[in-house]
Amino acid sequence: MLITCTNCATSYEMAANDLGPTGRSVRCARCQHMWFAANTEALAEIAEAHRADMAEFSASMVSSVPAAEPAPGSPEEPAFPPAEDSSLAQPEPTDQAGFEASPPPEAVTISDAPPLAPAGHTSAPPAAESGGEDIESAAARRAVRQAAQRRRWQQSSWTTALLVLIALNLALVGWRSDVVRWLPQTASLYAAIGLPVNLRGLVFTNVATEKETHDGVAVLLVEGTIVNAAKRAVEVPRLRFAIRNQDGHEIYSWTALPDRNALMPGEALPFRSRLASPPREGQQVLVRFFNRRDLVAGVQ
Repeated sequence: MLITCTNCATSYEMAANDLGPTGRSVRCARCQHMWFAANTEALAEIAEAHRADMAEFSASMVSSVPAAEPAPGSPEEPAFPPAEDSSLAQPEPTDQAGFEASPPPEAVTISDAPPLAPAGHTSAPPAAESGGEDIESAAARRAVRQAAQRRRWQQSSWTTALLVLIALNLALVGWRSDVVRWLPQTASLYAAIGLPVNLRGLVFTNVATEKETHDGVAVLLVEGTIVNAAKRAVEVPRLRFAIRNQDGHEIYSWTALPDRNALMPGEALPFRSRLASPPREGQQVLVRFFNRRDLVAGVQ
């Protein structure tokens, strides 16, 4: 037989024997609401049997009492003996449909999924978290809980993004040599923010220029030290010297070979170069290593 929850209208298919002859208290598996489910089939059968018994009892009593002919002019006598006659004892009072009253059975919880959906509903309503709570209160508390979860998710997302950004910056700074080796165009960017990258591993230190006169000829003296800052042995290429004017334009350049071709880690190598009759408009001397671009420019 089909029973329906009086709170959320969810339908359940149950055997009539599970409800007992009079019914019993049941609890909805969805909303936890408890109500008394009557066994209408058993009650109908009991009522039908009771009516049949009463009809049979009445027929037997009428057939056992002879009919008395009433005297002329006297009122009609009752067909049944007086109520005080002990032979016609009234049946004991029964509960509802004729069976003896018994204490209500213990409530049971329906755990099976409903095979039939309630009429007029496409889906079951949300279950309340407590038996006496209405749908509006449960929805409001669920909305507050979902809002708190969204705030926690947003905070965790911002924290994760910040940590990723910090880690990326540290990687770009700490491994800038590898970044420039893979992407040479980023060398100017690192130099612009004060983090120049030296892929060669050689550093110029104590660079100084001095003008001298020998036999009436002006001589420009450039000297300094080359230091191997890498953790490996590095080959020392040819040195390139360039003179720039006041506007920063290069007006003269020359090259020189170092005294040694390689330096061990941490080793230093002094260098010195002279230029006779330097340009009078020269204001600055730039020292660096000769590279492939200088070779292409010299060929052109």
